[in-house]
Amino acid sequence: MTRLSLRARLTLWYTLALLVVLCLFGANVLWQQRRIGIRRVDRELETFTATLAHVVQEELNEKDDPPTAAAEASSTLAAPRRAVAVLDARGRVLAAKWSGLDLGDALPRGDDAPRVWSVENASGAWRVHARAQAFGAATLVLVVASPLSDVFREQHEVQEAMLVGIPIVLLLAGAGGLWLASIGLRPITDMAQRAARIPPTGLEDLGQTERTDELGQLAAAFNGLVARLRAALQTQRQFMADASHELRTPVSIVRATADVMLSREHRDEGEYREAVAIVGGQAQRLGRLVEDMLVLARADAGGYRLRPVDLYLDELVADCRRAVDVLATERGVTIRSAASPDIPFRGDEDLLRRLVLNVLQNAVQHSPSGGAVAVDIRQEPDAVRIRVSDEGPGIPLDDQRRIFDRFVQLDPSRRGQGTGLGLPIARWIAEAHHGTLLLESSGPGGSTFCVSLPLSM
Repeated sequence: MTRLSLRARLTLWYTLALLVVLCLFGANVLWQQRRIGIRRVDRELETFTATLAHVVQEELNEKDDPPTAAAEASSTLAAPRRAVAVLDARGRVLAAKWSGLDLGDALPRGDDAPRVWSVENASGAWRVHARAQAFGAATLVLVVASPLSDVFREQHEVQEAMLVGIPIVLLLAGAGGLWLASIGLRPITDMAQRAARIPPTGLEDLGQTERTDELGQLAAAFNGLVARLRAALQTQRQFMADASHELRTPVSIVRATADVMLSREHRDEGEYREAVAIVGGQAQRLGRLVEDMLVLARADAGGYRLRPVDLYLDELVADCRRAVDVLATERGVTIRSAASPDIPFRGDEDLLRRLVLNVLQNAVQHSPSGGAVAVDIRQEPDAVRIRVSDEGPGIPLDDQRRIFDRFVQLDPSRRGQGTGLGLPIARWIAEAHHGTLLLESSGPGGSTFCVSLPLSM
């Protein structure tokens, strides 16, 4: 089954809604017209009742005989489409010109005569007015009635007009709605066609728009989405290229070592040990690189869930300092840290430990022999801040923006010692705890990194 287009569906729903509104409006018009028509008849009958009462009073003044006065009044006011009757207080007819009206046993009496009511009989629907009125010592019931055929005829004419007019209105409204829907959806159609022509690797988008309405907001949101997707694809391509480059070096070294060792049938034990040491070192580098890439990949995919526990950050920083002391001693670097009070914190202990280790190792590796690395941890009202300072040569201003990019190693002499993923992983861990990792300062005297972790996650 072929689905209707959005334009056709909008027009259909608009037409159906308009049909419901017109039907309700028509029903209300018919009800109001019937009500107004009956009220008009009631006013005419009230006027006629007053005239009848006046004539009966004049006849009673002349003859003082209720039956005779009633007969004279009925004859005087008799009309082809008007019923007139004068009854006594017991409901007996003194004189009447019914003109086809048959009240049967519903003749009113003076004590409980209703004011107004409608009756249905063989001659049609009638509106009846009855009023008990005292004429001296006598109480008479004046009954007047008029048929409702004119009211029903007018209502029928209006109904016929609606049966002809409503389909015409719906047809015109449907055509107009289809035209308006085409105009309203044309920008969306144009946007869809332009979006379909955007190449996967191109820089095009929907273009800037000066519209401030919903369509302008849609175009701006789509352009933002395209930009984010393009940035994500660019990051993915760059990550894959950098990862391939970083993986290629240790793999090439392992393969070259194996080829050299296998090129001769017999070698000394020392040569084999040296080859195995080279392969083992590159295997360790590959392991660190794969592990770091796995962490970042899971972080990008949102699949790395934190396991927060209660801990003391000062103790965690002290443990990390002791762990990095071995590397610092090999490089002739001293790590200094001031005493700190207990700082309770809730977070993922393994990730926080990796954050501090990465920052400390980065500081030690960039400090010259004989230099020092300072670690300072402080609890402030809103957050805990860990500052790590080194005595390295500093980071050039143009490179300060790149230090948190993946696989970036600014020191060419350290190629092969690291993976270039330590600081990116550390920054992700800080952000996962709703904190930050920033390069606070950098110059010829060294650099200072600041880790800020909020007390409430």
